[in-house]
Amino acid sequence: MKPSALITVALAIAAVAIAGVIANRGGSDDGASKSGASQPAENAPPGAVKLNVVVSPEKEELLKPLVKQFNDSRQGAFVSLQAQNSGDTENALVRGKARPDVWSPAGSFWGRLANLQADKRYVADENPSIVRTPLVIAMWEPMARVLGWPRKTISFDDIVRLAVAPNGWASVGKPEFGRFKYVHTNPDSSTSGAEAVTGSYYAVVNKREGLTEADVATAAPKVKDLERSIVHYGDSTLFIEDQLCKGGLAYASAAAMEETTVIDFNRRRCQSTKLVALYPREGSFVSDSPYMVLDAPWVTPEKKAAAETFRKFLAEQVTPERAGRFGFRSGDEEAAPAGLVSEASGADPAQPKRTLVLPAPEVLDTVLTTWRRDRKPARVELVLDNSGSMAQEDRLEQAKVGLREFFKQVAPQDEIGLAKFSAGVKPLVQVEPYRENKSALAAAIRGIIPEDDTTVYDATIFGVDTIKQIADDEHINAVVVLTDGQDTRSRNTREQVLERLQQEGQAESGGVRVFTIAYGSDAREKELNAFAEASGGKGFTASTDDIVQVYRSISSFF
Repeated sequence: MKPSALITVALAIAAVAIAGVIANRGGSDDGASKSGASQPAENAPPGAVKLNVVVSPEKEELLKPLVKQFNDSRQGAFVSLQAQNSGDTENALVRGKARPDVWSPAGSFWGRLANLQADKRYVADENPSIVRTPLVIAMWEPMARVLGWPRKTISFDDIVRLAVAPNGWASVGKPEFGRFKYVHTNPDSSTSGAEAVTGSYYAVVNKREGLTEADVATAAPKVKDLERSIVHYGDSTLFIEDQLCKGGLAYASAAAMEETTVIDFNRRRCQSTKLVALYPREGSFVSDSPYMVLDAPWVTPEKKAAAETFRKFLAEQVTPERAGRFGFRSGDEEAAPAGLVSEASGADPAQPKRTLVLPAPEVLDTVLTTWRRDRKPARVELVLDNSGSMAQEDRLEQAKVGLREFFKQVAPQDEIGLAKFSAGVKPLVQVEPYRENKSALAAAIRGIIPEDDTTVYDATIFGVDTIKQIADDEHINAVVVLTDGQDTRSRNTREQVLERLQQEGQAESGGVRVFTIAYGSDAREKELNAFAEASGGKGFTASTDDIVQVYRSISSFF
């Protein structure tokens, strides 16, 4: 649902980059936290060259102790490490909002896109890898065995046939598994989603390199069929992994994710059923975590020398064994996988047999444009608190800015409604295709002013009821609730809201997911998070400083 950075490449149907940090589970390249970044706390000692290094979050736990070791060694350089989602860094770099000296996104394509979009040669064509991990289709072991795994190498066609079969798993003799449900992150904002979608186009035309715009047009109908089996999109594979832990086979049949995420999931043992990594016969992409020293005005010769010193240090320290302890493969393509990269962890060290090659940036743009047109549409009710406290700190006006940003991500076929709540709940715009009610939504937002009281419980139930009346499996059904305070006069109780949302979370079809925003310090964050979790949605925390980014993050689920 969003026309942001054009993104990239990937596997035959795969990819979901959470890179679960195995020894101490960390973030995801797709966004593990509200801000998507962790800020370093230490300052460089006098005389040391400070090196600003930004990495995708899945590598943070691997690199943090190495950064400390490097800094303690007093080599004349001091590394300040920041973890941030690859797409966010790329977007900020292009807009002049980020100035890293060294950047290590999950995949090399981000550097190519930055060069294209900024029209500057920030990044070299070739860069060494820190670690690597292939992109896979994660499937529950009993389901994979029905398809012939491990004797048979599962193909993209096998997955598409299941996705389009009217009777789902019954088409392969397993009606008890229900309909085929697929999950991947939003390709406009996440590495894994971009790779999953791009790899789908590659697979349909049976190529491993040289994807063209004509190929995308040819493959579009088949990829569209697959996308319609989506449960929902998402901002983070960490969220998807947690939902797999919580919902098991009922949540999804398969998810596009990186091999390291499968390893992490199985290590957690949150489900009795194991996930296995399928490496599609048509080919897989490999996230190569490049070490990129930017060619930019702020990267001085001294910084470049310091970056080379740190690169050599990492090359010595990140052995196959160390990488394997975190579920990664070595940055050296010739080195054998080690540690947790094993069959016992759900991986296959001998795979992938066929790897895919990045298409041209212009083709990636076509892939994403086509995906936006063909992706599964959403039905969303936006519910906004306009109680008196929303007048404080310019909260209401900033929330309106966030909603306008949300609308920028909406596709014409998405259906959007709007309601406000204070002493009561008042619907403002009914749920209709955005192409038809765009003007009405904009006008309604302009007219919202602070009033009195807060009926967040009633407002949440209202939003769910509104979408439930028209919910179906052809849409992603959701409610987004923002509030800055506790309930003061609802007829519904907290317990009644939870019970209702649990029913939605357990629904086999047509369930409505609720996404909550605890806006400011007075909001009951734990309560709102519980509501979201009960429905299978996600809770967010926001302030006036980051409400726009939070609405953008929520839009990635649709």
